[in-house]
Amino acid sequence: MSVAGSASDASANDEREVFVGRRSESERLAACVDKVRGGEAWLAVVEGEAGIGKSALIRRVVSSLEDFTVLWAVGDPSETDLPGGVLSQLARRVDRDLAARFPLLARPDTAGVSPHALGGQLLLLLGALQESGGGVAVVVDDAHWADPLSSQVLGFVVRRLWADRVLVLMATRTDSEQSGQALERLVRSVDRAARVEVGGLGQDEVDQLARRLLAVRVTPELVTRLHGYTKGHPLYVRTVLAEVPLQVLGDESARRWPVHQSLRAGIGAALGRLPADSVALVEALAVLDGKFPLVGVARVAGVDDAVRALEPALAAGLVRWWPADSVGPVALVHGLQRDAVYAGIGPERRRALHTAAAEVVGSGAAWAHRVAAATSDDPVLAADLERSANAEALAGRNALAATRLLWASSLSGDRLERERRLLTACAQWLLTLQPWAAVRLRAQVEECAEGTLRSCVLGVMDLLAGRLAVAETRLSEAWQEALADPDASWVALLAGTFLTVITIRQCRGARTADIAGKTLAIGDLDAGTSDFIRAVLATGRMWDQGPGAALLDLAHLPVEAADAPNDQLATLATRGVMHLFLGRLAAARADLVTVAHRDRLGAGSKLSHLSSSLLAVVEYLAGDWNASESAADRALAIAAAHDHVLGDAATWFAAVCVQAGRGHWEAAQESVEALERINRMLGDPPAERVYAGLAGAVLAQARGDHAAMVRSLAPLVEPVTGTGAEDGDEGDRVRLRFKPLWLWQQSLLVEALTGTGRLAAAAWALDDFWRGYDGSGYLRVVGARLSGQLAEAQGRPREALAIYAQALGGKTDGTDGPDAAGSPVETDGVGDAGEDAPLFRAMLEHGYGRLLVATRTGSRREAARWFKSAHDRFDALRAEPFLQRCETDLAAMGLTAPAHARQHVLALTERELSVAHLIAGGKTNQEAATELYVTQKTVEYHLSNIYAKLGITSRRHLAQALRTPQP
Repeated sequence: MSVAGSASDASANDEREVFVGRRSESERLAACVDKVRGGEAWLAVVEGEAGIGKSALIRRVVSSLEDFTVLWAVGDPSETDLPGGVLSQLARRVDRDLAARFPLLARPDTAGVSPHALGGQLLLLLGALQESGGGVAVVVDDAHWADPLSSQVLGFVVRRLWADRVLVLMATRTDSEQSGQALERLVRSVDRAARVEVGGLGQDEVDQLARRLLAVRVTPELVTRLHGYTKGHPLYVRTVLAEVPLQVLGDESARRWPVHQSLRAGIGAALGRLPADSVALVEALAVLDGKFPLVGVARVAGVDDAVRALEPALAAGLVRWWPADSVGPVALVHGLQRDAVYAGIGPERRRALHTAAAEVVGSGAAWAHRVAAATSDDPVLAADLERSANAEALAGRNALAATRLLWASSLSGDRLERERRLLTACAQWLLTLQPWAAVRLRAQVEECAEGTLRSCVLGVMDLLAGRLAVAETRLSEAWQEALADPDASWVALLAGTFLTVITIRQCRGARTADIAGKTLAIGDLDAGTSDFIRAVLATGRMWDQGPGAALLDLAHLPVEAADAPNDQLATLATRGVMHLFLGRLAAARADLVTVAHRDRLGAGSKLSHLSSSLLAVVEYLAGDWNASESAADRALAIAAAHDHVLGDAATWFAAVCVQAGRGHWEAAQESVEALERINRMLGDPPAERVYAGLAGAVLAQARGDHAAMVRSLAPLVEPVTGTGAEDGDEGDRVRLRFKPLWLWQQSLLVEALTGTGRLAAAAWALDDFWRGYDGSGYLRVVGARLSGQLAEAQGRPREALAIYAQALGGKTDGTDGPDAAGSPVETDGVGDAGEDAPLFRAMLEHGYGRLLVATRTGSRREAARWFKSAHDRFDALRAEPFLQRCETDLAAMGLTAPAHARQHVLALTERELSVAHLIAGGKTNQEAATELYVTQKTVEYHLSNIYAKLGITSRRHLAQALRTPQP
């Protein structure tokens, strides 16, 4: 076994540790280990109450992993606010040269780096550790105390371990509600996961433990009494056996043993039998609360001969020692013992120990000891804590800043200072978007005096609780008051930012743009925050006036996406989204790919979640459906890592597109249902409504079900009244309500109305489409197909033929496509008028060929040519429903469908296709792993399967094999 971390933590090499029983639990974990050795990654979660023996069980299992590299970390209650604390433990003692290959993990400060970027590098590290052929065990003890960022990273990694010899082993308390819920969600989301519950020892196991601890045979009656008295709790059993003399234990006439049933009393009694120096050493360890060098502990305890003081504490089973470590660290055996010892220390002694500890520990941990040493208000320490908190906040460590501000509040004698620091602490917690700590303080916040900051904090709490009306009232009030106060600019920024969350989700674009513009005018904002507010402003403009107007707010960006600095990634992502909404795929892809690449490098884009999802949509429209599927898969993993549903709708919509296009009906329906659940959960906000409606319509389009398209789009439209219609069909007219992806929505609406025979409404909607189209991007082809379909439905086949022919004729006359009457629409020189989406071009070609046959226009050969072109495009996309309809029409003509040119690719799984196309495009294994957020081992595994299925032996033949038809 190779241990990267603390070798003594990872194995049960303490001679005093006695392990008995746990046969069932050990067998379940051993089964997980066997599966990992066989090439499957597994997650095992060991659960139980404090002191029940979870850590001992894990050490026992890990001691058998001779062929594994072990990464070991322990959650620390004092580091739950330190971003990446557990993650840094896992990476800290990895070989320096190896760690240097993964710079995000080697960074001392991970605040501001996205969980999936850190997770991607941890995956690469796990892949590198497997290169020797052995497995890797990632062990996190006391996972309930892991910091939120590390928990998110580990959750992301577990979900991306596809074909790896990696065991992730976590131990957590069953009484930790927050951690329990998070781990429960993680276990449910992973196919290969096991939960192992650790309870009390059985009576036979208590017998074994008693014999080994007492070195004598005990009577069955004593075992029965001992088991009943302790309920099989190992630490309680140990305490009773250590506290009660053997002759008293064996006195069957005694109704009760002379020891209080409380563990604290037993530990206190054991402590009372130790020499004074040993007691001092144990008390110092309780105050330090962790594993520290013996010399430093002795200094805190005021002990001259540390080794002599240590020996009785070791014999009493209270302390563990790691003499093989260069600094000889020591620690209390269990947290319950620490709590019992700490509770027994008198106030003055406790104060002296904390004061001494502040001089021994690092500067960050020293603050907690300085606070613990204070016994009354301390304005000087409170001011120091606030200055430290401000520095942490500037570095992006908001949770740490919040903790120190809360300490500062508790030490403030002046009421105004105390309340201001309390409210500021809550604001810092709320900025982490993991606001549980702040929400627990709501009662204290409500008791604070009325004021701008109080209104802001309560408004954000109301927003997070779903009370939007109350939240908007409070945040609006706080925002207006803070704008008028130069000293409250940060409050205006906080209130304005969360206020836009409400207005944008309620489709109030003008209000959003106004709030963002005034917030931006505050000035003196850091570059990243300023850029994010600009992105919000542009998004508000889009909801109000459309994506074309929104682009004017992004004119500060360089033309080339690669030239944008990292502090402009929010606006760059927004520009990419606007290009997508306008149908400009090449421009959208350039912006969104740049954001995704920078995000993988740790730039920490605030919109990485949304940009990853919509990049998948761009790839779908552009015809790279394998890339789209892979991007959607990554976006879903990123969404799961963030553990909230805000922004998830775009991700599920991205997944629907290819699933529907390829006829994977069950998967597509599950994605549509996921969107519906998100809508219900969030109260059906406009943005989620758009994606849900689009997803249902795209699925219905793939099925060829126009009535279902109408039903899916119904929540997105509203009747048009008062238009002065001359044809008497005013009541049948509908107009889309929301701007995101408006042109796509409109195209689906026209197709649905035409297909269901509502031709007057379809004509009116098509005219609306052409008025909104600026002449750029792939939508030229979409509009031409819609115009031709409507002309066919209206009984004008010759006009439809002309529209199709013009659209497919490769014009160079500066026109983009026909209007509703078939007239050309002039371009304005914006974008690439010739940019086509393969699916929609194939649908156009299919429609043209079918109409040529139906009207007996031109030669049979010409019709067959367009059918073949459409068939080849559908086949290349593996768009099975569209391909089947094309083949049905060919058969009706008496023609044989062309042989599938890529049938052999169907043998590859979706994940194999993702790997195959990246490698065929020239990526190395590590580059492919980096882009896919998997390990190199996974890439190698899939490559071996790909070679076998395609009958090739190396990557040199891969690109050709993917292009070559199979007989």
